[in-house]
Amino acid sequence: MEFKECLFNRKSIRKFTDEEIDDKTIEKIITAGIYAPSACNFEAWKFIVLKKDSKNKEALGNYIALKAPYGILVVYRNDLYVSGRVYKDYYQSAAAAIENMLLYITSINLGAVWICGLTKASKIKKVFNIPKNFDVIAYIAFGHPLKDEENTEKEMIYHYGDEKSFKEHKRRFNLEQVLCNDSFSITEGDCTSEKYPTKLDSKIKKVKNWVKKIIKRK
Repeated sequence: MEFKECLFNRKSIRKFTDEEIDDKTIEKIITAGIYAPSACNFEAWKFIVLKKDSKNKEALGNYIALKAPYGILVVYRNDLYVSGRVYKDYYQSAAAAIENMLLYITSINLGAVWICGLTKASKIKKVFNIPKNFDVIAYIAFGHPLKDEENTEKEMIYHYGDEKSFKEHKRRFNLEQVLCNDSFSITEGDCTSEKYPTKLDSKIKKVKNWVKKIIKRK
């Protein structure tokens, strides 16, 4: 697969088959990650690989992570003094490695999704024996993707709005809406006017789900 094709065709895959992935392939995915740029070239990342028989996946508190046959928990040192610490350089470094791995996964016809919706970091760090000077950044769930017809159900197209947009990998905003010349600018219909879920929305959703569970029990 050519790089351009890989770059523009990559999309989040949340459903996978049980087909095996050999250790050498997983090692190549990690290798792609360590070739990413890092702040001051510290490369202070660690990648914890989880396979389908791992019981530790339950500690992540994420349904997709639990169901996916393979995953990589990405952590990065948080005690490094780097220029621009206020901009959380270590998060940026880890994110660069994650994107490298996602692109490599796509290039070998596997599927993956970048997951940040995990349980409390303190719980994860305890289960995985992660030192205090490392932060949990994110989790990559990956595997052999189900075919499009099975991967475009309601939960798959949630972020795209409809099945057609998912299949065409439609972007939320076009080039004119995201491109700013010389200074920040606002374009009609861009992200500045978009209504995104808030922390309050999340709490309301949790309460509603809790109420539904109570009603079902009755």
